[in-house]
Formats: sequence, C-alpha cells, structure tokens
Amino acid sequence: MCDHAPKFNGMQRRQLLVALLGTGATMLLAGCSQTGFSPVTSSSSEGTDSSDGSDTTGGSCVQSATETNGPFPADGSNTAGDGTATRLDKVYTGSPIVRRDIAENFSGVPLTLNISLQNVRNSCATIPNYYIYIWHCTPTGQYSAYTASNNGGSHSSSETYFRGIQQTDSNGEVTFTTIYPGWYTGRAIHIHAEVYAGLDDASPIKITQFAFPMSTNKAVAAQTTYGYKGTSGMMDNSSDGIFSDGTSTEMLTVISNASTGGYTASIAVRVSV
Repeated sequence: MCDHAPKFNGMQRRQLLVALLGTGATMLLAGCSQTGFSPVTSSSSEGTDSSDGSDTTGGSCVQSATETNGPFPADGSNTAGDGTATRLDKVYTGSPIVRRDIAENFSGVPLTLNISLQNVRNSCATIPNYYIYIWHCTPTGQYSAYTASNNGGSHSSSETYFRGIQQTDSNGEVTFTTIYPGWYTGRAIHIHAEVYAGLDDASPIKITQFAFPMSTNKAVAAQTTYGYKGTSGMMDNSSDGIFSDGTSTEMLTVISNASTGGYTASIAVRVSV
C-alpha cells in the first residue's frame, strides 16, 4: 500500500470494495506507483506553437488561469452525477474512478499526460496528497455521462470514459494515460481539470483547462482513421473563447513518444494554498 493512499468515507469504502473485487487494486493505486517526470520549469519550443502567441512560461511562479468547468463536468455542479453528497464524490458513477488510464475502450492517438501540482505561496514547491480530476471529449467531440444536443450526445450517466481522478504522489505529481482529445465547433482542443484538497471536499480549489500547440492539434486531427474529424472547421487557440486571452499558464509542453506512437504532454498546475 502506498504512503499516501486515498481516504474514503463509509459510502466510498463500499464503492471501493466493489471496484476492487471487479477490477483489482491496481486501478485504485495507479497514482501511487508513478516515477518522477521532471515537472515543467521552463519554456520549451516543443510545447509552443507560434500561432498561439504564447508559451509555457513554466519558469514563472504564477497561478494557473481559472476557467469555467464547462457544461459537462460530472462533478455535481450541474445535473449530471451519481447523487452523492459532495461535488467530487459526484464524479463517481457506481464505483470510484481513481485511476491512471481513462481511455477505456476508445482508440486514438496515445497521450500520456503528466501534471505537477505546485503552490505559488511556497515558491512553487510541489503539493502531495491533493486530488486532480481531469476530463475531455472523444475524438468526435462528445463527453461521457451526458445527454445533450451540443456535444453531450446520448450517453448514460454511468459512463466514465475520458474522466479520471488521481491523488498527487510524494513529488506532487500525477500521470494519466488517455488518447488525444478531439474538437467540436466553438472550441479548440482542450482538457478540463479541477484540483481538490480531498475527496470529500465540496468545491475545487482550482478549475482550469489545458491547451495544446496548434501544430500538434492539426497533425492529430488529420488522422481520420482513428475517428478524428479532420482539420476543416477546427478552431485555433487564438480564436477560442477560453484561450483567446492567452494560454501562458495553460499551454501543455507536448513531445512525441516513440514507445507509444503518440505524444507525452506535461504541465505545471499552480495554485495558491
């Protein structure tokens, strides 16, 4: 058992037992077995696209931009969720989704996402034992757990694909494995993220989003064999309503990953705690 295992209330323990019996302990403890990945601390040409007018600015200890969690968070802040009492609990849909791999059965361009959680009140020292929840859309631009005409598709509230929670390890880091998100009308390609101090907390301490370099977005979107929609109509970061005011604290550093045939993306999420 890792040193910083998640702490569950009575209801969560029952859910946890179901999850362990059905899938084994590795999914729940995936966040505990990570190795360090060298958090983003300086700008990188591989994480920057000149058309964005921005860079990673990883060397500046400034708080990450706060953004909307959008219409599809499944965190209890709107109508989707499993009906439990607190917001992060509502991400659960029958069993906890504390896990590293969030792609489930979807095919696409592999993406490894490294996140370093840092405290701007402590010279950007890393923060262990906090929880990071991420979610993103499918290659065709739809979100799990919602039935809606605009990108919700027609999905059961019990679906969890492309959603996951992990607890930061002793280095303040988490790693998710997924596939590269798709795009939909009105938004550039992005990933949503919320940071919580604990699983029972009622509200996140940070809501933000991650942007990708446009050159990589275009390369991935062109791979229609994976179900991506191509590049016609795809929005640039500079035209996106969320990212148009700048992506300096939200731009992922993205490099090719020869072992997966996809990409590795890294970012420092900086909060004030």
